[in-house]
Amino acid sequence: MSAAAPALDRAAMEAFLRREYPHAGFNDGRLVLAEYARGRCRVVLPLDERNIRPGPSVSGPAMMLLGDVSAWIALLSVIGPVPLAVTSNLAVSFLRPAGLADLVCDCRTLRVGRRLAVMLAELARGSDGAEVAHMTITYAIPDAAA
Repeated sequence: MSAAAPALDRAAMEAFLRREYPHAGFNDGRLVLAEYARGRCRVVLPLDERNIRPGPSVSGPAMMLLGDVSAWIALLSVIGPVPLAVTSNLAVSFLRPAGLADLVCDCRTLRVGRRLAVMLAELARGSDGAEVAHMTITYAIPDAAA
């Protein structure tokens, strides 16, 4: 049994991200869509001095951006190009310092309903695979998408 295809193929998703969310970083390599399938994705945040906090370590806000954007991609892979699907809740547990490393976010949908969707994002260091943060993210889906 084969898995269902994503609502947007990979090329369409990448074009959508560059067009609809240009400042997220997909245009200049600050974020990279590494893997993509229906209901799941892997997004990489390459190490960048703009994301470093004293310590030094990748900052919490940079990690939350990575998780939230990954959740949006995972959701849109199921419901299609709905730019106004928005975050309604993001709960994050920081597990250990990220240090100075590329970060990898594996995200998957847990439940996609008519009005709300819940995703799980797990962030790890690319260098050793150590998990640095765990997020559950809820998105509100606008009526027009239902």
